[in-house]
Amino acid sequence: MSDRSKKGIALFIVLGIIMVVVVLSMVILRVTSSQSRLTNHQIERVRAYYAGKAGMNLAFYNLNKGTWSPPASGIRYYCINGAVDLVTCTATVNDAVIPYHVQIAVYPQYTGLNQTIKLEVKTSYTYTPS
Repeated sequence: MSDRSKKGIALFIVLGIIMVVVVLSMVILRVTSSQSRLTNHQIERVRAYYAGKAGMNLAFYNLNKGTWSPPASGIRYYCINGAVDLVTCTATVNDAVIPYHVQIAVYPQYTGLNQTIKLEVKTSYTYTPS
């Protein structure tokens, strides 16, 4: 085998190793990026869940306080950091810690038994990136 063919084989081996390293680097980078996105999405989902729970607690607090009375439309809207839809908020709370607009709709359903009210609560939110 001549020196020239040895150099050609060495060059081919080096180029092959570089290609394998580049491909492995790209795969690792893609997996890391995907994991980062998924983790961020999961954090936002947990924040949204607790923002909705906070809104429900606000609604139930106002219901238990006795200041709640059904409006003419029958739906009472509680909002944190503004409404999600273009609706009139019955109560609006501004909270800088919650990065969401949370809207809680309380639908009373009168059962007629002992003047009790069954409530259906719907919580919706939108994320506003800062």
